[in-house]
Parts: sequence; C-alpha cells; structure tokens
Amino acid sequence: MNELQQQQASFKFGVVSAIDESGVKARVRFDDLDGLESMFLPIAVQKSFKDKSYWMLDVGEHVACLMDANAESGVILCSVYSEADLPPVTNKDKRHVRFDDGTTIEYDRAEHQLTIQCVGNIEIKATGNLSLTAARIDLN
Repeated sequence: MNELQQQQASFKFGVVSAIDESGVKARVRFDDLDGLESMFLPIAVQKSFKDKSYWMLDVGEHVACLMDANAESGVILCSVYSEADLPPVTNKDKRHVRFDDGTTIEYDRAEHQLTIQCVGNIEIKATGNLSLTAARIDLN
C-alpha cells in the first residue's frame, strides 16, 4: 500500500461489540472483514464544547463508521437502521424518540403537537419561575 492509499479513509458499516460509557467510545465488529474488531473509537456527538450532548450506543447496534485505510483508527458517525431494526415511525413531519422501556417523545410539525408518553415519573426542576399557558387544560 502506498502513502496516498494509507491516507485514504473508508466508509464502513459494523455492529457495536463493546462500549466505554465514560469515554464515549465503542468497539465495532466488521463482519465484511471476517469479524475484525476495531479498537475503541470515539462516537460523534451533536455538541461537545459549551453545550453538550450524550447518548450512548448499545452493544449490538448497527453503526456507520469512517475508518482509515487499515480499519485501525476512525470514528463512529451514527447509528443506522437495518432490515432487523426498523424505524418506529415513517413520517417526514415527525421527530420521534422511543426508549427501550416504552417511553416516547414525539413532535408532529404538521399537527403542531408534542406528545410525551412516559412509563415512569416525570420530574421538572427550575431555578426560576414555571409558567404554563394553555387554551384549555384537561385533567384526566
């Protein structure tokens, strides 16, 4: 392999085989490379400086990675759906998050509706005032 080839990156799909929660890293198994397992790779996040974002991948999760030519170093770009793991909704107007315990948070921009279905308790803390304004309140 020449020097130019060594500098090239490759886009690869794999499956998370181990996680490092505090380091925000994971190991990835590449089945197309005979099950080669990567070193711990950093997981790309939305924000990491002043604002911070954290959501750890699960072992077994299908991910897309950007790797060096030898698949020795790289970064996990994102999780991706597969034939085995389908999206929970298929609607371009919805932003949907479903947690493993069944809790969901969904916003439908076409209907202008935010829906939260929580399996457990909901806690809201504020260091200032809490204001609630609604056209109507239904207490069921």
